Amino acid sequence: MSGKSATAVRPFRGEKANIENPGSITLTWVPLYDENAPDQIAPDPARAPKPPAPTQPMTSKTATRFLYLAFGLFIVASMTFYVMQTAALFQELSHRGEHARMPFQVDEDLLTLKGLQGEAIAAGLKNGDRLLELRGEHYYGHQQMIAMQGGGKGFLHPGETLPVLVRRIDGAVHRGIIHTVGRGPSPPHSNPEWTIRLLLATPPLICLLIGYWVAAARIRDPNAWLLLFLFAAPTVISSTPSWWPGAWVVWLGAWYNLLQYIMAPALLLFGIYFPERWRVDRRAPWAKSLILAPLAACFLLMWAILAIENYAAPERGGWSAHATVWFDRIVNPLNLICVIFYVVAVLDKLRSATTADARRRMQVLAAGSVVGLGSLLIVFILLPHFGIAVDKHPWLTLPGYLLFFAAPFSFAYVVVVQRALDIRLLLRMGTKYALARYTLLVEEFAVVAFVIFRFVFPLVRQKENLPVAIPVLVLLAAGLIKLFASHDSISSRLQRWLDRKFFREAYDAELVLSELSDQARRFTEAAPLVDTVTRRISEVLHVSSIAVYLRHGRSFGIEHCIGVADDVPKRFEESSSTVRNLARSNQPATLYRENPDGWFLLADDRERQALDTLGAELLLPLSGRDKLLGFISLGPKRSEEPYTPSDLRLLQSVSTQAGLALEISALVHSLASEAARRERIDREIEIAREVQERLFPQQLPTLPGHSIHGACRPAQGVGGDYYDVLVLDDGTLGLAIGDVSGKGISAALLMASLRASLRGMTMDGPADLARLMTRVNRLVYESSATNRYATFFFSIYEPAQRLLRYVNAGHNPPYVLRGSEIHSLDGGGPVIGLLPDAVYEECRLLLQPGDLLLAYTDGISEALNLQDQEWGEERMVAAARARLPENASTILRHIVTEADRFAATAPQHDDMTLLLMKLEHAPRLASA
Repeated sequence: MSGKSATAVRPFRGEKANIENPGSITLTWVPLYDENAPDQIAPDPARAPKPPAPTQPMTSKTATRFLYLAFGLFIVASMTFYVMQTAALFQELSHRGEHARMPFQVDEDLLTLKGLQGEAIAAGLKNGDRLLELRGEHYYGHQQMIAMQGGGKGFLHPGETLPVLVRRIDGAVHRGIIHTVGRGPSPPHSNPEWTIRLLLATPPLICLLIGYWVAAARIRDPNAWLLLFLFAAPTVISSTPSWWPGAWVVWLGAWYNLLQYIMAPALLLFGIYFPERWRVDRRAPWAKSLILAPLAACFLLMWAILAIENYAAPERGGWSAHATVWFDRIVNPLNLICVIFYVVAVLDKLRSATTADARRRMQVLAAGSVVGLGSLLIVFILLPHFGIAVDKHPWLTLPGYLLFFAAPFSFAYVVVVQRALDIRLLLRMGTKYALARYTLLVEEFAVVAFVIFRFVFPLVRQKENLPVAIPVLVLLAAGLIKLFASHDSISSRLQRWLDRKFFREAYDAELVLSELSDQARRFTEAAPLVDTVTRRISEVLHVSSIAVYLRHGRSFGIEHCIGVADDVPKRFEESSSTVRNLARSNQPATLYRENPDGWFLLADDRERQALDTLGAELLLPLSGRDKLLGFISLGPKRSEEPYTPSDLRLLQSVSTQAGLALEISALVHSLASEAARRERIDREIEIAREVQERLFPQQLPTLPGHSIHGACRPAQGVGGDYYDVLVLDDGTLGLAIGDVSGKGISAALLMASLRASLRGMTMDGPADLARLMTRVNRLVYESSATNRYATFFFSIYEPAQRLLRYVNAGHNPPYVLRGSEIHSLDGGGPVIGLLPDAVYEECRLLLQPGDLLLAYTDGISEALNLQDQEWGEERMVAAARARLPENASTILRHIVTEADRFAATAPQHDDMTLLLMKLEHAPRLASA
């Protein structure tokens, strides 16, 4: 990976990044925090000292692959050793009768006999005899003993003879023949020895699995690798089993010796470097070499001796055994010194840790070590020393066995977590779940077992009790079902009681945050919601700096803040890494600078600087149903403790409810704004409707022998239909009807313009209607949009001659009903307002008494019913004929009634306008 790569390298715990070349790292041991900044919670990258340039840089990807390869090999080796050792122990237990017991033991220092059994004494052997030959071969070391005990093909069978040659203390040579005896029968599976073996085999496996988990979680952390070796140590604490197959003896023995030699130095290094470098080692870094150098020399020399003993010169096993004894005399004191210095380092760091987080880690580590290792010391060493046989008192063994796991779990916890919790919080969480859940569950099962063994079994043993037993069993089953059904309720009450009794402050914080989560949803205004949430969180969790950012378009601006600097960033863009991560995950995001997550590494320098200015340690998303509405930035607690899982759970609930409340608030404001806008529009439409109604004829002229009536019903508040009746200066009567394209305000405006143009041009009684229509068309064309036009019918009626002159500009042809005849008035020209220069033609029709002039818009003829069927012109004409003898007003009302009856409950989709004139008698013009 080159230094110009877009992917940032994540510095890990125990690793120092090359700042000049982000694509390379050097596995250099460094403390978790800046040693020169005792009050620093998280190191500032800008203030961190630049490390020296590495001599042989290794790319991050290559280093990670190498570490994972080593991790995989370690898993294979350690798990193979554990499986082989456990299998050997259980094989020895299950096949004990097939093998002879060893008649004596050999002091590897002096090669003399000790621990003689009866069969060895019967062969004339004595304690202190020097072993010279075994089975006719020169004795050179413990490998021959392992072969006889089951490690090879030549293991001893019961009853087999074993020839030995020894030299007495006085120098005499004695050859003896030992008749071996069996080790005794294998115990049955019900024997407690099987349970004890199983219990002894379980802790090493759990420690191994914990070590794997820690190393996998912190693959590039040297402290995690030290814990991996330490957690593998319990597999070799017991003595070397004697039942390994011959082919595995060398390799498993090598692994056994490796862990035996490395676990004490690993413990020392862990005490020195975790979680920060020990101040004594900073002052005297050479001091640890006085311990580690001799251990390393003994380790290498031991490997050389093992190689000589097993491969090069097996016959030299005698002197290798002597060397091993001398190494043990050197290594054991050094191992004890390692343990002592580890204890001293831990105790000193409890007092001198430079950060609160380091101090909390050491407290947890010390407490776990005391509880876990102290329980083993008390139960398995001190109690037997005072004569208490713990194997006969399981109630003593089981607590010590369970409490031991506090040590490996505490070691794993302090290495894996980003920020350690206070020991009191850990006790609270552990007590809360252990007592309130598991203890209650155990008690319930104990009650059930007691009832079954005390009452049920005695009751059903005799047949004569069955009639009584069945109802009792039914009642008992019902009671048990009720007991288990109420388990969660009882558990919850017990948890609350424990919290109130022993953890009052934490309980109050959870209670307040739970109440705040319920209250948040009730706010309908953003300002009081944000103020209440920030203030309560700050008071309850003792957070000194909080900032709230809310969405404003495509960015998030600061809405409210507490305890932040004046130069706090004013906004975060929607494209920023912070916002994208919160929107994608919809989960609280913790931010630890010493071990940041990927989204923080992807942020640019400006965004990181903004988060540093905020002091952000926790980011809470404020999410709506489908998008991020904002987020809350929380700084560190005043106690410098991390946010607990309970804090995160409750804060997420608060942020979720606050996000929904923000969305409701925005919706309420939107609805209020929309309602105000609609109210304003409705008021304007009402005014426009009133104005438009004033544009229609308010009083129609009366003409003897004629009845005239018109009506318009807009589909909306205002419409584009138009009708008019004008009494001209020359005594004639002008009749007009039109339909403007579209509906609503725009159509109404064009209709008003058409009315004004027509009235201005016709007051003097125009002689040429075609010319008049051309002028109206030009005015409408120039005063309207290109997609606006109107169909228009205009006529001048001369009462004296009953002459109707008209021009139809693309309108639905009016009808003249004369008995059984129908005359369609469709002559004229195109619609007005669509073409700049249109040619029109004037037409004439002589009316007769009894004629009905029916002018309409398509809203009448095209009225639809629920089946989308049109009423049609034929039905309209038929409705008019049905009332033809009546006057115009009666006919119009009948037409509208029939149209409404046809449409039924279907909505009106277009304006409906009618203009009728009925001729009844000989005309004689009267004044209006």
